[in-house]
Amino acid sequence: MIKVTITVSDISNTMLMYDRINIYTSDSETGTYTYSDYVLLQAGVSEYEYFDCDGDEDTWYKSSYYNSSSENESSLSNAAQGSIPSLYHTVTYPEEYEFNADEDIVVRKIRRLIGDLKQLEHKYVDTDDFCNYVLGDNHTVDLGEKGWPVYISVNSTEYTTLENPVVQGYRYLTFSGTLQTGNTNDTMELWYHTFKFSDREVFQAYADVIMPPMLTSTTVTKDHLILQTAIDLLENMWAEDMVDDGASVRDDQTLYDPSPGLKERDKLIARLQKRLDALINESIKNAMLGLEGVLID
Repeated sequence: MIKVTITVSDISNTMLMYDRINIYTSDSETGTYTYSDYVLLQAGVSEYEYFDCDGDEDTWYKSSYYNSSSENESSLSNAAQGSIPSLYHTVTYPEEYEFNADEDIVVRKIRRLIGDLKQLEHKYVDTDDFCNYVLGDNHTVDLGEKGWPVYISVNSTEYTTLENPVVQGYRYLTFSGTLQTGNTNDTMELWYHTFKFSDREVFQAYADVIMPPMLTSTTVTKDHLILQTAIDLLENMWAEDMVDDGASVRDDQTLYDPSPGLKERDKLIARLQKRLDALINESIKNAMLGLEGVLID
């Protein structure tokens, strides 16, 4: 993720001819630049931030002004590089749960096994689309998907406590104060992680996991429990998807068929079960080799 800052020296005159900024990217400063995205110009706003989710420290950027009606475009700017957003280093909204180092490793291992790596999403809600995200109570924002915030600001005021806003069901953010005043809508910036299971849900599944068969409290290991937890979570995902999206739907033009994805999940569960069985057999063998006594024939 790279942040590119673009400054428009004379926004009033620029908007007389153009309505947006086109963004171009290249792998090198003198390489070929390819159109990537655009940022809309706004009256009275001279500084714009563009976040490139696919960019890295080696990506170069150029920009131009563009008129979407006449298709007139200015020349490209000089090449420049962006910066890594400070968000990654100065997260302001608290984690849902504070893990110690060992617990954090367990959660990360399980996430990799089930393919539920957390993704970072960004929403910038301005005055035009504010009502599309704020519910009728004028206190609650709908993320539209399951997630947990890492940065929240409303009208440039950061929110840094679990009490305000409160995260409801990993989807809704409920603020203590109203989010719209009179006829004026607020502006809001949200960064949040998305996932199938939250960190807390993953660790709770690990804490509640049933010991795999043929193991005892002296032979079971953390690796056994991590594999069993991954299998349990994948089976939970499989059952949920079968209920919600398991049916094939066809009309005269399209076909929705979830069966290939469900079959791949079946294969993943089978692979993990095979790994767990092999680990169990190895533990049993080691336990037997460690037995002491006299053989009576």
